[in-house]
Amino acid sequence: MFLKDALHDADVVLICGGCCIQPPCCNSLDRDLFFYNMQHVRTSTLACAQFCPQAILAVQTPPVDCNYALCAHTLKVAGVYDKRKVLGVNAINAMRANQLFCSITGADPSKNQTPVICGTGRCTRVPVFSAAKAGNFPQTQVDCLTRLVREADEIICKVKSNTEQGHLSIGFSTARCVINIMRGLFEGPTFIDSALVEQGDPGKCYGMPVCATPITVGKNGVEGYAVPNLNEFEKRLLEDSKCDLEDMLNLGRCYAVGDEYYLHPQKTCPCIEWRPCQICEPKKAVKQK
Repeated sequence: MFLKDALHDADVVLICGGCCIQPPCCNSLDRDLFFYNMQHVRTSTLACAQFCPQAILAVQTPPVDCNYALCAHTLKVAGVYDKRKVLGVNAINAMRANQLFCSITGADPSKNQTPVICGTGRCTRVPVFSAAKAGNFPQTQVDCLTRLVREADEIICKVKSNTEQGHLSIGFSTARCVINIMRGLFEGPTFIDSALVEQGDPGKCYGMPVCATPITVGKNGVEGYAVPNLNEFEKRLLEDSKCDLEDMLNLGRCYAVGDEYYLHPQKTCPCIEWRPCQICEPKKAVKQK
């Protein structure tokens, strides 16, 4: 009942919080987490559509891939969707990738950017270390850093041994993202290292209509998309991650518009062979003696 006063004439709305289930995973647990948090995101989105339809909505409630789609399609149903003003916060992944890269190379994290593309989940985030001016960076170290970025939530959970997920880092990176959005709105075009958005031209973004990339935010919302070039390793990783992102986006969309959800066909175990049932012949009557 307080949402009207809180949201009236807002310029930026951050949808965050919700339940956390440990350890996070790209399969069943992410879906379980979505079912816990979807009503929170949907209620907030409906309130934004009514009381501040002009605001930029930044979705940080996990799983972001699903909840971004839930938010976007809920706004579409309400008739107030603007792709320039809805984004999924991917700041923590970009910050971790940049910090890990700089800790090995000795570069200054404040003067370096390491993009994370595709999605925000464990199996959808693709760090692009080739764009971080790596030079002669051994592939073995790239493999190690990529695994650390993708499994960071689980690793932190094991290290802390108390089901924490690095809340201070997530809070810091999210706050910095929101501050940059505000600067873009009121000061001038501002660069954000990574956010899940609907792309202006999917053909220029690996053929993906929705993808996390570096963006530029201006007075009208997202104004520019910086799509990094990928090396062969990153291209393979992106191709492996696409179906997971499509599945997560479809899950959020289905619960926004009321469609029935089906698991992405590429996520079905290849060991299972679905064979049509054989048509049995009618059983012949047996004469009793």
